[in-house]
Amino acid sequence: MRKFLILALAAAVITQIACNNKEGIKTEHGFRFVNHTNKGGQKPQPGESVLVQTYTYIGDSLMASTQKNFGGPREFSLFTPDRAPKRIPAIYDALLLMGEGDSVTVYETIDTFLQKFIPPALKKEKEVRYEVVLLDIVTQEELQKRAAEEQQMAAAEQKIGEEAQKRAGAVASMVKSTAADYVAGKLNGKLTATATGLKILTVEKGSGAPIKRGEQIKTHYYGVLTNGNMFDNSFERGQALPFAAGVGQMIKGFDEGAMTLNHGGKAYLFIPPQLGYGEQAQGTIPPNSELIFYIEVL
Repeated sequence: MRKFLILALAAAVITQIACNNKEGIKTEHGFRFVNHTNKGGQKPQPGESVLVQTYTYIGDSLMASTQKNFGGPREFSLFTPDRAPKRIPAIYDALLLMGEGDSVTVYETIDTFLQKFIPPALKKEKEVRYEVVLLDIVTQEELQKRAAEEQQMAAAEQKIGEEAQKRAGAVASMVKSTAADYVAGKLNGKLTATATGLKILTVEKGSGAPIKRGEQIKTHYYGVLTNGNMFDNSFERGQALPFAAGVGQMIKGFDEGAMTLNHGGKAYLFIPPQLGYGEQAQGTIPPNSELIFYIEVL
């Protein structure tokens, strides 16, 4: 609905322009400016941001628009005098003379600088015409509130990242220690072997519902070779891996091991090559590697 209203408003602006013969006024930086509505709405100030719809014409040719290039209105920040560029945009001058809801036209003379960007077929044109609709003003107070919210979000994300790194470090130490015990034979008698050759050391069965085949689950994992070298883990990323259990989306040993747990379960999986990547290398994993995974099913 909003898109329809914006398009309708733009059409109305173009109709008004066609019927308007006023010469307009000169802006601070010498651009010709015509306000077609003069609704008396609040005017933006330097340092504020505005939501606008713009159409740029050379002659009758539409060269660019927020609708065409961005799919709708676009937010612009109005620079303050101390940050003004050497070449002041015509639309900047126009916006400072507009009120909310106004529709205007501002003309910029095509000088030697602009000539470099004009298509050959339009070289004879003398002006660039900008049709501008001011939809909303984002005040400095609103910008400060937005910045504070973004800062809070960034701080929260940083905290989550730090906690993920801390957790990953603790898990890494635990998994490497378990891998060393496995190689040394210290886990003999504690492991459950399945008919496929998978060996499982269950830490917690999990108090949640059993995992069903085809169910979408999320699992944190930390994978190492038998020498303790990590090849991949989800803990550092802070995001558990989603997959459908038991339907072949994971390597066979991982799939089988996850299916032995309930939600909330934790286990070590000792996966022989035939249930892993077999004779093919996979990244830093050499061919015919036995893999060790610590997993937590959420």
